[in-house]
Amino acid sequence: MNRQETMSDRERLDRLRVAGFKSIEQLDVRLKDLNILIGANGAGKSNFIGVFRFVNQILHKNLQFYVSQQLGADKLLFFGRKRTEAIHIDVEFTLHDYSLTLAPDAAGGLLLQNETLRYSKDKGDLLRVTRGYQLGAAGARESGLPNRPTTGAPAGQVAAYLSDWKVYHFHDTSESAKVKQPGRIGETDILLPQADNLAAFLRSIRETFAYRLIVQTIQRVAPFFQDFVLEPENGNLSLIRLRWRHRGADDTFDASDFSDGTLRFICLATLLLQPRLPTILLLDEPELGLHPYALQLLAGMMRTAASKTQIIASTQSVTLANQFSWEDLIVVDRVADASRFRRLEAKEVEQWLDDYAIGELWEKNILGGTP
Repeated sequence: MNRQETMSDRERLDRLRVAGFKSIEQLDVRLKDLNILIGANGAGKSNFIGVFRFVNQILHKNLQFYVSQQLGADKLLFFGRKRTEAIHIDVEFTLHDYSLTLAPDAAGGLLLQNETLRYSKDKGDLLRVTRGYQLGAAGARESGLPNRPTTGAPAGQVAAYLSDWKVYHFHDTSESAKVKQPGRIGETDILLPQADNLAAFLRSIRETFAYRLIVQTIQRVAPFFQDFVLEPENGNLSLIRLRWRHRGADDTFDASDFSDGTLRFICLATLLLQPRLPTILLLDEPELGLHPYALQLLAGMMRTAASKTQIIASTQSVTLANQFSWEDLIVVDRVADASRFRRLEAKEVEQWLDDYAIGELWEKNILGGTP
């Protein structure tokens, strides 16, 4: 599937319903093109984004491995199996609904109790006649979705969409960070969630307008930056390391010579300005380590990208929240030990907006989403 060419025709995620997952006892939220989660530490923002990571693992037949990594079903069920019998997830797209129920087994794992796909024939079907079928048998250990996503049968279409559900976080900028290590030069299909393949990915798009825009945007934050040097490692044509050239100098530098904030901004600019955007972008606290001016540029890139794809991002930055509309926000609170997610209503904010930006209202505890 060519993501960009089919963007106007492809499905969008309209609604997400979840019950019994980590701190989420009950969740029912409508999704827009741009969705910014604000809330205190521990409110449940990361668990909301974690639902997408969880479903992606299920799609790729990694359910049992993922559960074992999380130290068993009790860590995924809302307050464990003594309080929660099952996890329910329902994702509603433009034409398809995909839902699943997972229940714990005696060994501490999770089994698929129910996995269902419902779909309408086409967009022109005004009656939206819905058809549905079970994807797998009750008690299955892995998903019944196809292994290889396609744009043909309904199950393949859903799998193609879910395969893009990757959570991007560029927090690790230590010397051992993957973005600073040599990577395989042929690994260019998508930008990986921790930008492991940043150099290879940039090399694959360097003849595009998007690449020139990425370079120009980076220069606005780092005026000393001239361009990337995207050539294979010396003596090994299968590997490539991120290198760059300083304005006015002949020497070549590598990723370790960037500040942490600059390197994170480079990753974000590449993700948001790439020529073929994924069906959805999931960002976990992208503001980490960025200068306020860089945050303004980040918000602008997010708004532009949201005209071509959907974005879900969590943040604890008032400065970043200030760059968005109140209609973009999802406020996350912890109420009676459970995460609560809600959209704002005009009557809550309209009397304040002439004097305050939306992030300032959050900081003043007018919106909720604070400890």
